[in-house]
Amino acid sequence: MFHKIVAAIDGSPASERALATAVDLAVHYEAELTTISVAEVPEVVAMVDEVDETRHTAEEYFRKISEAAVEFARSRGVALRSVVVRGQAAEQIIHFAESEGANLIILGHQGHSRIARFFLGSTTDRVSEHCHCSVMIIK
Repeated sequence: MFHKIVAAIDGSPASERALATAVDLAVHYEAELTTISVAEVPEVVAMVDEVDETRHTAEEYFRKISEAAVEFARSRGVALRSVVVRGQAAEQIIHFAESEGANLIILGHQGHSRIARFFLGSTTDRVSEHCHCSVMIIK
């Protein structure tokens, strides 16, 4: 049923559960598994140096998460490709899944307050509303 699975990971407990589910499904369906992490850089910064520092910090953080994800999957017999991109999270996850021909995206539920979620929405909401394929949200 699922041949290409993309799991969005960010180091949160919800994304760790999403990764575990993705690995289990990859084993069950003998599917190709890729993780994506999106480093979002703030749109408003005071100086160019802040952008460089923020970018470097984010890339290092996601590199470590990716390495841990690859090791976790390997320990369960799954080959995992891990990708880190920059940009707006929902947009990048959707674009990546489409370009990879994924037929399932797995992500963790993001916890926002009801007020913030009402006005801003969440990455999970945006991905599930606009994606071309099935989306599994892990709580």
